[in-house]
Amino acid sequence: MQKASGRLQVTPFSSIAEYDAVLDYFLSADESYLRAMGVEPSKLPQRAAWLERLVADLARPDEEKQTFYLGWDYEGRRVGHSNMNPLVYGDHGYVHLHLWDAAARRAGLGTEFFRRSIEVFFRRFALRRLYCEPYAENPAPNRVLSKAGFRLEERYRTTPGFIASEQDVNRYVMER
Repeated sequence: MQKASGRLQVTPFSSIAEYDAVLDYFLSADESYLRAMGVEPSKLPQRAAWLERLVADLARPDEEKQTFYLGWDYEGRRVGHSNMNPLVYGDHGYVHLHLWDAAARRAGLGTEFFRRSIEVFFRRFALRRLYCEPYAENPAPNRVLSKAGFRLEERYRTTPGFIASEQDVNRYVMER
């Protein structure tokens, strides 16, 4: 892992093309993959409306952003992203993590990318707390959160986002 760390980059989104890649990740994924991470395929918005919603935050100052995305690049290639939404500047945010490239999974890359993302989120948005509520039956993000230093608060049933189905989630928190 030490060797790979120099080839990892975490950078804020700055273009529409980067958001398009996120939409490609979701809209081209097969139904079983989406359901395994708690996404309800029928709730995915139309591309144009979804893109318009996301791109609006590019022009907003950090104190007014509703979402914020970081790209994960490995050896010069985008392999995933982490984002916060919702977020309340100076207080807290809800973080999400997605390693798009199946070949990059199970190599410790997700944990390292996520650790770097956490630092950016806390610093850039003056946060006191970060939360994450992954689908309880999706082992990968639950493992990454524990390795990254998040504390499990509770497990409960909810609909954690506008593209999610009702599900059991594990609520994790990290405080500064």
